[in-house]
Amino acid sequence: MFSKEDVTSLAFKIYKENRSLKDSIQHLATLCVTINQNIKNGYDIKPLETDNLVLLIRENVNGQLIIPSEKEIKEVAFTISNESPSKSQLDWYIAEKQLLLEEIKKIVENNR
Repeated sequence: MFSKEDVTSLAFKIYKENRSLKDSIQHLATLCVTINQNIKNGYDIKPLETDNLVLLIRENVNGQLIIPSEKEIKEVAFTISNESPSKSQLDWYIAEKQLLLEEIKKIVENNR
């Protein structure tokens, strides 16, 4: 898995990219929906705290990640936008979700 330092380091790199608030929200929404599509109970944050991600991969994920629809991404982006997060919050969550998705990809690819 990854550490808080990994998230902090990646969040700083994302901050330096200087994305717009809208682009950051869209990126976070894409990461969240992709994770949710590929993890059992993905819409519940608690399962993602476990150390054994392999047990959380959905049965219908077979060698490749399930890619969400644009409609689902737009819905999540709208929800995120309505919560009015700060840019630094977005950078942190993007980093966290990006690292989590990388771990999920590794598991999916190793279990083809």
